[in-house]
Amino acid sequence: MFYLASFSLVTNYFNRRVFFFQFILSIITAPLLTHVRLLLVSKKKFEETEEKLIIFCVSELMVQEDDDDLRLSMSLRPTTLSTRPNSLSVNGNEKAVPEESVLRSLSTGTLKYPDDEHFYTFNSAHLQDLGAIGNGNFGTVYKMRHRETNKLIAVKRIRCNNIDQREQIRLLREHDTIVKSEKGPNIVKFYGAIFSEGDCWICMELMDISMDLLYRRVYDVKQSRLNENVVGHITVCTVDALDYLKKELKIIHRDVKPSNILVDGHGAVKLCDFGICGQLEDSVVKTHDAGCQPYLAPERITSSDKYDVRSDVWSLGITLYEIATGRFPYQQWNSLFDQIAAVVNGDPPILRPDSGDMNYSLPLVKFINTCLTKERRHRPKYDTLKSFDFYQIYAKGGPEIEEAKEILGVEAIDTRDHPIDIRG
Repeated sequence: MFYLASFSLVTNYFNRRVFFFQFILSIITAPLLTHVRLLLVSKKKFEETEEKLIIFCVSELMVQEDDDDLRLSMSLRPTTLSTRPNSLSVNGNEKAVPEESVLRSLSTGTLKYPDDEHFYTFNSAHLQDLGAIGNGNFGTVYKMRHRETNKLIAVKRIRCNNIDQREQIRLLREHDTIVKSEKGPNIVKFYGAIFSEGDCWICMELMDISMDLLYRRVYDVKQSRLNENVVGHITVCTVDALDYLKKELKIIHRDVKPSNILVDGHGAVKLCDFGICGQLEDSVVKTHDAGCQPYLAPERITSSDKYDVRSDVWSLGITLYEIATGRFPYQQWNSLFDQIAAVVNGDPPILRPDSGDMNYSLPLVKFINTCLTKERRHRPKYDTLKSFDFYQIYAKGGPEIEEAKEILGVEAIDTRDHPIDIRG
């Protein structure tokens, strides 16, 4: 019995020692084990997003490459007005700073209207300021009257010391695209430019309103809708403009959205804002300048590969869905990860013939849904879109298009005269 008792005491002693050391070890290692568990739990999620983050950062860095492509053309531009025989010397005794030199190179010193063969030499005194009508890229846009012809024009005033080199590059790109698009259908027209009072004044065709403001007033304020022939008219005009950029100028727009589609009081529809357009080489773009995030195609969000005009076709599909229904097809995103989850990993938006309280024809449904084909290689280009019934119906003109122009013109003037706040 003595030996059994002694053995029991010794065993209990060692058990308590083992338990004590286990207890001490658990206290020491618990934080480490917890951290390891957290790492294991987050590892999968990290791996899922790591590649997308790297690609996104690479694409942002490639914007610099896109800007470098235009720097050579900047260096080759004339830096004084003396190189332009028709240019008007404004404050000619001032020594131009580098920023001024870039903006001075845009100056023509004359106004030229498409329907008039005459060149009108002008300066700021020849223009009557009728007030600001909005803020565009790089500056404020004013409505002005050319006193000699009594024509109304839009004038974008750009303060040279308010833009950095990258903005200068985008400004030159936009200016060059508009000038080269003189004969292009449904693209805002360039009339001329001057340099005055430290500003570059770029004179352009005056439009009344942008489509984002127009459709919001129609759907949200007036509780109405845009008829299908109106959507058809907008579609034909926008597709024709984009196709012209591709075929004639070898350019992709890269920022197709309702705010870059303008309308006037006659129902004319024109594309604008070419500040981030990209040059096509063998029908593809090799650089990655970012457009408006909500309208980017899936391949532009997660891939640094080359892409083509089909990325603009996706943006067109989102835009037409919005104009036809009065709402953006996705729920609001709070982060880039939400956008990746919805656009890249989720199903594409689908317009149904009986969406909510509104009905849509099968040709319109097919056109929009085909534009929103998620896989780029299956998404159509412009020539294919032009073969669709919805395009063909409204491309031929006729009474329906005349009615659409009249409706759109009335809504454009109404929206212009009753501005809305779209922030809410």
